[in-house]
Amino acid sequence: MLIAIEGIDGAGKTHIARKLAHNLRDGGYLARYLNKSDIEFGDAFTDSRLRLLKEIIWPEQGEPKIDLLGTHFYLFLLASWFSAVGQMLRREPRFGNLITVMDGSQFRVVAKAHCRAKIDRAQLLDYFDRAAEPDLVVLLEIEPHVSWHRRTVFKETEMGRWDGYRGDPRDAYCAYQTKIQNVLQEMACERGWLVVPQNEDTRDTDVVDCILQHIAAQHDVEEYHLARKATPCE
Repeated sequence: MLIAIEGIDGAGKTHIARKLAHNLRDGGYLARYLNKSDIEFGDAFTDSRLRLLKEIIWPEQGEPKIDLLGTHFYLFLLASWFSAVGQMLRREPRFGNLITVMDGSQFRVVAKAHCRAKIDRAQLLDYFDRAAEPDLVVLLEIEPHVSWHRRTVFKETEMGRWDGYRGDPRDAYCAYQTKIQNVLQEMACERGWLVVPQNEDTRDTDVVDCILQHIAAQHDVEEYHLARKATPCE
C-alpha cells in the first residue's frame, strides 16, 4: 500500500509522513517512510543519473528569483523523476502488507503547472502515467497564513516568484499557495482523497490519528468483503 501525504508548501507533509510511518509500526503494521526526493536503485550507473537529475530539480545552491527555462523544462524533469520513483517501487519485492508513506506526490506538481501555465490537468496527469499511483492520498488542508508561521525560510518557487508574485514575501506566499490549494482541493474532491483540515490549534498527533482511523476503517471494510467472498452462498 502506498500512501502519499499532499498539501501546499509548509503544510507539514514530511513531518506527518514520518510520524505516520512511525505510528503505523507502533500499531503493528509493516510500514516505512519514503522521501520522494531521495531514492536509490542500488545500481551505480542508475543512481549516478538520479543524483544528477536531483541536483537539477532541487539544487543545493538554492533557486533564482526568475525562471528563464519555462514550465515545461521542469515539468518534464519532474515527470522523469516520478517515473523513476514508480519504477523503483514496481521493482521492489512485495512484502505482504507493507505500507509505504511518501511525503508528497506528482499531484502537487500537476497543480502548480496547471496554475502557472494553464495546462489542462488531464494532459498533465498523462505526463505522469508512469509515476506510482497511491492507494491513498491525504490532503493536509491548511490556510497559508497559518503554514507561513511554521517555517522561517521559503524557496522562491514556494513564494510564487516564478509565477509572477512580487512584493511582500508573506503576501506573495499566501496568494500563491491559496491558488495551489484550491486546485488540490478540487483534485481531492474529484479523486476521493482523504482531506484533513488543520488550524493553529491542530496537533500533529490529531492529524496522524485521523489518518490511522481512516486506514483502520478501510482495513476492516476489506476484511469484511474478503470474509463475505469466502462464505458459501446460502
